[in-house]
Amino acid sequence: MAASGDAAQTEAPQASGAAPAAIDPIRFEAAVFDLDGVLTGTAEIHAEAWKRLFDDFLAKQAAASGKPLQPFDPKRDYLAYVDGRPRSDGVRTFLAARGITVPEGEAGDPPDAVTVRSLGARKDAYFLERLAKSGVKVFADAQPLLANLRAAGLKTALVSSSRNAKAVLEAGGLTALLDVVVDGVEAARLGLKGKPAPDTFQRALQQLGVQAARAVGFEDALVGVEAIRAAGYGLVVGVDRVGQSHELVAHGADVAVSDLTTLQVVAAEPASAPHLAAWPPVAPTEDAAWLVVEDGFTLAREHEIESVFAVGNGHLGSRASLAEGGPMSSPATFVAGLFDTRPGPTPSLAPLPDWSHLAPIVEGAPLKLGSGKLLSQRRTLDMRQGLVWRDWRHEDPGGRVTRFQECRLASLYDRRLLLQSAALTAENYTGAVGFETRLDASVEIRTSGGGLAAVSAAALVGGTPDLPAHAAPIGELTLQAQTGRTHRIDRFVAVGASSQDASPRAVADAHVAAAQGQGMSELIARHRDAWAARWEASDIRVDGDPAAQRALRFAAYHLISAADPTDARVSIGARAMTGGAYSGHVFWDTEIYMLPFFALTWPEAARALLMYRHHTLPAARKKALSHGARGAFYAWESADTGDDVTPASVIGPGGVVIQIRLAQQEQHISADVAFGAWSYWRATGDDVFLLEAGAEIIIETARFWASRAEPGDDGRLHIRGVVGPDEYHEHVDDDAYTNGMARWNLRTAVAVVQEMATRWPESWAGLRAQLKLGDAELDEWADAARDLYFSIDPRSGLIEQFQGYFALKDLPLTSLVSRSVPVDVLLGLDRVMRTPIIKQPDVLMLIYLLWDEFTPQVREANFHYYEARCAQGSSLSPCIHALFAARLGRMDMAQRYFRQASGIDLSDNRGDAAGGVHAAALGGLWQAAVFGFAGLTLDDDGPQLDPKLPPGWRELSFRIRWRGKDYALTAQAPTAPVREISP
Repeated sequence: MAASGDAAQTEAPQASGAAPAAIDPIRFEAAVFDLDGVLTGTAEIHAEAWKRLFDDFLAKQAAASGKPLQPFDPKRDYLAYVDGRPRSDGVRTFLAARGITVPEGEAGDPPDAVTVRSLGARKDAYFLERLAKSGVKVFADAQPLLANLRAAGLKTALVSSSRNAKAVLEAGGLTALLDVVVDGVEAARLGLKGKPAPDTFQRALQQLGVQAARAVGFEDALVGVEAIRAAGYGLVVGVDRVGQSHELVAHGADVAVSDLTTLQVVAAEPASAPHLAAWPPVAPTEDAAWLVVEDGFTLAREHEIESVFAVGNGHLGSRASLAEGGPMSSPATFVAGLFDTRPGPTPSLAPLPDWSHLAPIVEGAPLKLGSGKLLSQRRTLDMRQGLVWRDWRHEDPGGRVTRFQECRLASLYDRRLLLQSAALTAENYTGAVGFETRLDASVEIRTSGGGLAAVSAAALVGGTPDLPAHAAPIGELTLQAQTGRTHRIDRFVAVGASSQDASPRAVADAHVAAAQGQGMSELIARHRDAWAARWEASDIRVDGDPAAQRALRFAAYHLISAADPTDARVSIGARAMTGGAYSGHVFWDTEIYMLPFFALTWPEAARALLMYRHHTLPAARKKALSHGARGAFYAWESADTGDDVTPASVIGPGGVVIQIRLAQQEQHISADVAFGAWSYWRATGDDVFLLEAGAEIIIETARFWASRAEPGDDGRLHIRGVVGPDEYHEHVDDDAYTNGMARWNLRTAVAVVQEMATRWPESWAGLRAQLKLGDAELDEWADAARDLYFSIDPRSGLIEQFQGYFALKDLPLTSLVSRSVPVDVLLGLDRVMRTPIIKQPDVLMLIYLLWDEFTPQVREANFHYYEARCAQGSSLSPCIHALFAARLGRMDMAQRYFRQASGIDLSDNRGDAAGGVHAAALGGLWQAAVFGFAGLTLDDDGPQLDPKLPPGWRELSFRIRWRGKDYALTAQAPTAPVREISP
């Protein structure tokens, strides 16, 4: 908004989805605001008052009728039925949704009468009671905007359905900034209809003496947006405090903003002023604890850096390849769940064209690192904002110095969008500059798994009066660069994929059009807001160890980037979507290593990941049948359908063909999936998930184990011919991890059946009929759990990893001279199988997952024994050793393993991250901090901490959600109390 005389001037924003159009500026004379959710944050107090009212009322109704009634949901029901409405309308609307009507009531009714009027009055009393205790929260962006508008000459008004609006304004210090207040008291006095009717907003304009077309209205409620639109205001601004921008626009907002300070009130420029470039479109984060920085250029590390600096939003993932490309560049952008079988014998994630390729061509010569002189380069992963920055200065062979700056992102606000903003400055020359790109307009690709469409649009911002901002294909743009002048190019790329969209091209077109309408700065602001919300729930803070702080945020950044809570048909591969290793296949890693992070910080994402396993349950059943078993045997490597896509062989060192038997033998995957389903339900209390998916997963995997176990001469049941997490030993009998998890799976299935039969008998009867479960089979599970072989030496407390393990010829790891190569490569797989050297924790992993089933003596003895024999041959290993050592109080060892786990992707010598970051190791790192160092345990009483912090760590703090409640936790010595932060 721009001030001009006694009115403000702005170009009206386009509605989401509309293409930009040339329009005349509108001159505004008044701004009209809603109260709650726009200026003040009393929504939580209102929601609490409504919940107190309705829960008491519904409980009495249920007791009288004998029929259960669903309680008031302070998020869903508040937004749907009471937000923005007069309180009497709120009472009527909510009760109608529960199938209840009550009399309207009138003055003089008995105090205990149940009427719309009395219930509304009771809610008002509850609100005022809480308001008196907690005071009024005024949003930080509200007062500055009001002051700026009034300074620019605009009249201001408030419209609120609340009868307490004036009291709230007074308490918040806002009264002097408003010319007119139309509240619930005045609306009732004049007989005005409440929102979504336009009456109250029209009344405000009458009192201000302003025409509707010259007014801008601000609302956060959907019914309020409808009311402003119906009143004919010239601009409707939706204020998004809860992540409902799309809904606000759909209900009539011209634009939705999450921060009122993005609406600027400034002096208007003369019409002849040139439109100069503004770069960057958003300020980078300055706090080093949120940044991963790479200075210079090292060819040998480039592929690792592309993985580490990758951007993603769960639907799209894109490596951070150089914009100008080159032989050292390995670009790749993937769409979750879209696989192609054509490149090889197993399906791989289908790559998109290199959308971010933007190579400057200076006076006909491409600007590349391989020619000329690199003056400086810095790349920065801005984890706080989900952005990757690059600042590159280069001198070409002709002596011309060019500065190329860039930021790019995969939008967390609109998961179909990839965004790139670049700035080019000619530092010492004048000349023509063009650009080469690999995605200039649109492309459609067919894969064996479906199709996708990518649509690109670009806008040139900056230059001279004869080269204004405009949109055009990048390949058609030629800049007449002048010394010291900066030109900015914004690129909007949208991707539609058949895995989610019926018409990928139409979806991509629509999202690009909407993006152009909103503009780069607004899109990045919304993306930042989405990241801010995620960090609010997921950040983990370390006081005393900056390297550990950065590593834990790096872990959370890539985990958040990998998940899409809106898509229940995809999961997270071993390297997420940051590289091509493992072809994007999904392993046990997801449920055991990654899921705890999501279940406790982002339950919606955890649920989606588990629904993928339910979606692939038919393939797991088919695999079980092919192995002569019942139930569900999940794929060791899974893609889109859930069929096992584990390669049959790989080429090893020296060109030797190595047969892979993991698809047949790594059977613990079925128990791992069940464990994930059970853990999520336990953490969230999501009964709908259990009834619709979780119980079926747990029961069908238990079925598999009951049919898989074989009776032996010793009277016990045995699981023969398997591979546990320790993949150095194949085709073993009674692997401890496999048998231990199978026993857990069987016992848990029995408990789930009992729970369902007691609490949801109708649902249980339906599932039982669907799965054709008889009493004999149900009894079999408990017997199998009891009889399945599992041995703990009563004297030593040791658990034998598999039958015959203790008889293997010992070969201490210290005897191996070279540890620069994996032990199985150094010794050969055949030889290492004859030693007790293990690749990663097997027994220890079981003890960690089922901690309370083992005594302290067993935990201690097995850690001492197996830690000394573990070669740390897997990225999944150090984090578990760090966690286990911390729980046992061996803090120097715990810190050493934690640093080893932190360095898998982030060390200066970046291992094998060229194929993508190690997503499971990142999840394990988070677990090491939370369940190891903080000592988090969870039970019916909520979270408890038993902290054992590493040397140098003064404090570790984080948040979790446990059974619908949010908790702020701080681990220190002595530990601070757990603090619940939401009802």
